[in-house]
Amino acid sequence: MLLVMLMSATIFEGYDVTIFHLCTPDIARTFHMGDRGVGLMASTVRFGMMLSFFVLAFADRIGRKPLIANTVFAYTLFTLCTALSTGVIAFVFFQSCSQIFLSAEFAIAVVMISEEFPDHLRGRGVAILNMVGLLGVIAAGSLYGYVAESRWGWRGMYLIGIAPLLLVAFLRRGLRETARFTAIEQSGALEARLDFRGQVRRMLAPFGGRHRSRLLLVAALWNCWGLVNAPAVTFFSLYAKRDHHWTSGQIGRAIVIAYIFGTLGHLLSGYGLDRIGRKATTAIFYLCGAVAMLILFQTSSHQVMLLAMIATVFASSGGRTATATYSVELFPTEIRATSYSLTVQVLGQVAPLLTPLIVGSLSTVMGGLGNAIAVVCIGPVVGAILVWLFAPETRGCSLDEPFPQASADVPAQAADG
Repeated sequence: MLLVMLMSATIFEGYDVTIFHLCTPDIARTFHMGDRGVGLMASTVRFGMMLSFFVLAFADRIGRKPLIANTVFAYTLFTLCTALSTGVIAFVFFQSCSQIFLSAEFAIAVVMISEEFPDHLRGRGVAILNMVGLLGVIAAGSLYGYVAESRWGWRGMYLIGIAPLLLVAFLRRGLRETARFTAIEQSGALEARLDFRGQVRRMLAPFGGRHRSRLLLVAALWNCWGLVNAPAVTFFSLYAKRDHHWTSGQIGRAIVIAYIFGTLGHLLSGYGLDRIGRKATTAIFYLCGAVAMLILFQTSSHQVMLLAMIATVFASSGGRTATATYSVELFPTEIRATSYSLTVQVLGQVAPLLTPLIVGSLSTVMGGLGNAIAVVCIGPVVGAILVWLFAPETRGCSLDEPFPQASADVPAQAADG
């Protein structure tokens, strides 16, 4: 039941990301933006994800349940404001604010699943949570061809999701707190967080001792993964419609098909994480993502683009599940939500934040979006190397026990004396 109640976070994230993905050319036309403007818009919106850290940090102070039950209200409000935006500045501001609470909601859901699922099923639990995002993608892709061409345009895509959001907010009132957080709370370990200085120290705790090297490692992995996800999300629709004359319906169908196969990427990644191991599974998906995205933005064939888009989403989905699993496993319960937010939504968003702006700026210099995006395909390759050299193998390990030491822990331990 916990998994079922938390699935809505992933469904709405899938819907939100997809409509931003699909509606980019329509939004650009409404606000008269070129490639550079689109890149700046995407980067600014992603900055909202980074600000979600200040919301998510409270999950380690007041609990997981209060935040997961209330973030949906704020996300609903700013989604409505996004649909009613009258200018590009208002659109970017409201969409950035909505990302603060959507990102916090999804992050808490991942933390709760990781804390409640058995150790030998943790990878698959995270995978299932990610998989149901397909429902949001299918809804967005199926509706886009009709709504985008109607008098509502891209604004209608944002308005459609408001009623289901309010229903979810009502249903989540029955969620319970995770057993691990309850145990920490009852032990009295949370008392130091009651004042402001204690909260600040707790927010900075992951930067200390053996946690520092793991924090930097996982953040680096998210940046490498983001070099596949960010360009695909931001520029595929624009690239296909403007440069290769795809219709709105063709783009919508391509997104739906790609994310159906992307669901298999989550599933296969979850199985590989629990059966083969974290290191090999993560590295394989990263490498496949780099190759697939390079082909996607270098071909002009409709069929090859479709196949490459499927492969890109498949690899990106698997890489996301693998990286998210590392993000919650390598830190103790009392700082798990804070550490997840720091690695995923703050430090791990540097590359995804800057990549759309850089690609948009380079497209005119390098002769188009395809050549500009080819430059960033090296990112996932670097990520695969980092995983193989420095990441610990945590398959089957309990969240309550120290994990095997990784190579990345050695420098931090030496520095700490």
